[in-house]
Amino acid sequence: MIAKMPICSVSQPLAGKSAQDIFSTSLFIREIKNSADRLQLDVSSLEEKSLPLYLENSLESSSPYVRAAAHDILKLFGERLAVIFLCLKEGSPENRMARPDWTDKEWAYWNSLKRIILVGGLASPPLGEHLKYYVEQVFKSSGKQPYAIILGKDSTYAGLRGCATYLRNSPENIQDGALENSPSSHVNLIFDYGQSFIKRSYVVMEGQELKDIVILGKTLSRHVDWDIQDPALEEAEAHALNQYFLETIDRTVREVEARSLSIRPHIILSIANYVKDGKIANRGGYGKLRLIAPDYASYLSSCLKEYFGRDFYFTLLHDGTAMAAGYADYQQSACISLGTAFGVGFPET
Repeated sequence: MIAKMPICSVSQPLAGKSAQDIFSTSLFIREIKNSADRLQLDVSSLEEKSLPLYLENSLESSSPYVRAAAHDILKLFGERLAVIFLCLKEGSPENRMARPDWTDKEWAYWNSLKRIILVGGLASPPLGEHLKYYVEQVFKSSGKQPYAIILGKDSTYAGLRGCATYLRNSPENIQDGALENSPSSHVNLIFDYGQSFIKRSYVVMEGQELKDIVILGKTLSRHVDWDIQDPALEEAEAHALNQYFLETIDRTVREVEARSLSIRPHIILSIANYVKDGKIANRGGYGKLRLIAPDYASYLSSCLKEYFGRDFYFTLLHDGTAMAAGYADYQQSACISLGTAFGVGFPET
């Protein structure tokens, strides 16, 4: 919560608003729609969730007016992101009071951080490069010691790449590592269930070493509304989401096996929700899956056993934890995903 604006060059009236109130993909999309004439976009004919991709194209338009409109949007959100980071960095008394669940320890942590790694769709080039520029300009004008802003490599798929690190200790991969000629036709599936898209891939491991990640076509997320007040409607949506969830996994298994690849039993699944020991917390769009089974990871295993007549087991990860796992070499860092909502993960060595 931005209870008090930090001293900086940003003139936007952001005091009294939360970070989620001022920065998200949905707000980007709304601003693109509001600027459709300036961007020369017919938004009525475009898929709404894909509008940020058209903003990328606008940055390279032959029209200086279109380019200026695109830069105005990125400046707007780059400054907002800078204000959020400044509030975390300086930890003013007013902003501390607005976050009563944090102690001095949490504020000291964010003050001492050296770098922030940005990942997610909005952090991908060229959008991420422009957001980074405007964040750095605001910090420069404020006179505050800046975070080093790092744009994650191939940041749209950071969650998938982070998930792959959890395969190193899979029993089947350890066993392969002891063999001279590990069959490269054996792969592990990885999914990243986000609020906007479901990303899919399979990973080729050689023993405990990652050899290749093959990205499959992503699909739109569905049934992930989270502010459902009617219990009956929430339960109905939970069953619809669960069915869509399973259909995506089932379709992916069949698609990969159609390539004459053998799928190992360990599947890694990142989800835009808090999870612990296979259990999904009552929070966010995927939180309704708690109504399907208390241990959703075990439930998925039983479903795939029924579908395919063989054993699979799942590691379920919070999406922030998954994306940060790919940056374990970065000390004193936080990994922040710029997508449908903020995701945060903390790299560890």
